[in-house]
Amino acid sequence: MLLQNRIFNNQFSVQKKLSAGSFGIVFLGLDQSTKQEVAIKVEREENEDVRSLDREVQIFKHLGGIDGIPKLIWSGEEYGYNVLVMQLLGNDLAYHFKQLKRFTLKTALLIAIQLIDVLEKLHFQGVIHRDLKPENILLGSGKDNGKIYLLDFGISKIYRDCNNKHIPFREHRSFLGTTRYASIAAHLGHELSRKDDLESMMYIILYFIRGQLPWQNMQNVTDDERTKKVGEMKILLQQEIFRDQPKEFQKIFDYIRKLQFQSEPNYKMITFELKKAAESLKLNLDGFYDWSEIRSSTHYDSLVPHNSIEMKKSIEKQLSGILNQQKQSHVCLLYSTNQLLAPPPQFSSRNNLNGREENKKPTLASFQGSLL
Repeated sequence: MLLQNRIFNNQFSVQKKLSAGSFGIVFLGLDQSTKQEVAIKVEREENEDVRSLDREVQIFKHLGGIDGIPKLIWSGEEYGYNVLVMQLLGNDLAYHFKQLKRFTLKTALLIAIQLIDVLEKLHFQGVIHRDLKPENILLGSGKDNGKIYLLDFGISKIYRDCNNKHIPFREHRSFLGTTRYASIAAHLGHELSRKDDLESMMYIILYFIRGQLPWQNMQNVTDDERTKKVGEMKILLQQEIFRDQPKEFQKIFDYIRKLQFQSEPNYKMITFELKKAAESLKLNLDGFYDWSEIRSSTHYDSLVPHNSIEMKKSIEKQLSGILNQQKQSHVCLLYSTNQLLAPPPQFSSRNNLNGREENKKPTLASFQGSLL
């Protein structure tokens, strides 16, 4: 896209590219009337099969400028592009994670507590995000540089109709989201709801603390198999995944996993447990993130090991214990009888991964061959 110096709506000039993805490009822009910097997101009008920006504009307007969501400034169609102009934010959490490799528990808790608050407000307005990931969680800029914002509503959904009735549960849905952080329900091909945003949030927090997730970097699998295998691992590990973290984390995750499709989550309880974890560890949630302070290598080395060999041994040990305990449990039967993880027709994802694979009972050996 050659948009350098292009001016949209006779007001917003394109300065330089900030980021690009499968659904569009984000540019740094300048509001000529206020001289304030803005973010300009564009996608070609010809992408009729995508048109995610239309949905994003609809969601922005529906939300009406709630706290923790960037402000929509202008949207329209010009020069063959769909255009969205919004409040300029700071770096996303993926940027900071790339610099630091992992976050301390303090920083992870600071993020989680703010993110829960934003999700509660989002859900209260009748919207579910459906694609939580570090790239979509940003910090503010200037005086708001410690504030968490949620972005990218291209596949979000309004889950209540005009009569405030919850959407119905459905099966055989196409996979939505990002494989690494998607909820188990997404892997099962179920309609998503509020609980699934919260489950994705917990995977993200664990990723920040550990430095990686057990199902990352699979080897000896094709792209067509990856989404299905990740779903299998999430089910196998769901009761053990936070074993080496503060007990409150597993309590929160268990609570989320037990929520029904239409359940209204107890956001206040989740926040209470997160703050309780901080209190038990004597962490001062003073608003300073890891990247706000001079990094201490000694302090970081005291965290959960993220060395690939140590992580592999830890994961294999967890899988071994779980499989030994659950040989005859319904978790194992999920694969051999009901084929619940078989993907729906035309299974697709934003990562161009799908889940076609012959259905076979997972074993420790099959997972060990694909780990790290």
